[in-house]
Amino acid sequence: MEQPVHYLVLLLLSFDGQMIKEVLEFARPMTLMECGDFADGHREAIATFSWDDPRGSAWFLNDGRGTWQGHICIQDPNKM
Repeated sequence: MEQPVHYLVLLLLSFDGQMIKEVLEFARPMTLMECGDFADGHREAIATFSWDDPRGSAWFLNDGRGTWQGHICIQDPNKM
């Protein structure tokens, strides 16, 4: 859990069915736990969870593009 990670990949699903991968590069290496905490906070900043949406329950992106599906914290071996 103390291994440094350098990128956060957001896994988003557009309403037309396209999987979108958005890559955020950290200014400094983070631990895996820090990355997970950052991802949770970022999800809450860019999306809103709804139980009542007619499309189903999900984290809907606030910009209306689609839904948050998950994230991946990635370590760059070239930055080790």
